[in-house]
Amino acid sequence: MTHQDFLKALVCPLTGGPLKISEDGKTLTSEDGTLYEVGDTGIVNMLYPKELLPADAREQYLYDQAFLRYDKGVSWVFETLNHSDEAATRKFFIDLMELKPGMKALEVGAGTGKDSALILDKIRPGGTAVLSDLSPNMLKLAQEKLSTEDLNVHYFLGNGSYLPFPDDTFDAVFHFGGINTFSERKRAFDELTRVVRPGGKVVVGDESVAPWLRKHPSYATLLKANPLFRAEVPLEDVPANIENFKLHYVFGNAFYVMDYRVTAKAPEVDIDLPIPGKDFVDNWRLRAEKAED
Repeated sequence: MTHQDFLKALVCPLTGGPLKISEDGKTLTSEDGTLYEVGDTGIVNMLYPKELLPADAREQYLYDQAFLRYDKGVSWVFETLNHSDEAATRKFFIDLMELKPGMKALEVGAGTGKDSALILDKIRPGGTAVLSDLSPNMLKLAQEKLSTEDLNVHYFLGNGSYLPFPDDTFDAVFHFGGINTFSERKRAFDELTRVVRPGGKVVVGDESVAPWLRKHPSYATLLKANPLFRAEVPLEDVPANIENFKLHYVFGNAFYVMDYRVTAKAPEVDIDLPIPGKDFVDNWRLRAEKAED
């Protein structure tokens, strides 16, 4: 996929409608007239809304300021958490995506590209990786660091709650380390799932100390020192059209990672199937109606 092909594949992050590429190739325009800048750096600005919600704007600002020291800071955090093996844990995340050479993968919140490098290795040769982040500085650093040999890599500034792709675009999607602070977290889960083909994988994780450790002395100190670790795993935000859901605790059981496979439609209970062996009609619907009485 060339850069021009990538631009043609993008859609309006709000409506999913088509975008028109300007004659000079420097902007994309949605049907309502909203402009998205292509620029000359290879990073397309697909941020929506143009004026981010306050929590998202705050995160963008903080990451933009911290991009040069971010890697060291994060590695220190993981080291404090039971002296965790950062490299092995990141490999575990990416293995959950079940990537193969030639696949198409999306990373939302690519940051400085630590996990991105592992994704690229999994899909080369011939694969396509699309990497996004809220922070221009973080994404530029990732772009400078990553090797794109034997595959296609495309970058865009984006909000994970408004992804500029049609349904079923990717074989797998990955996000780690930010979704707890998303202003529209439920919408983000819906979007991460929507852009993955049926049968593909979604892998998402962030801070959340495991429930059985929250009163342990050192973890109680951690929770007091950094409120982000008090977050609950957002199980209620997971879409219905999934299967094989798994939840893992990593980095000293202070972060979670969930993975699931996307399905074409949500599962249903056959509430009208007669219960076998009964000499009268009985099923879940009748039992529910009796319970209401």
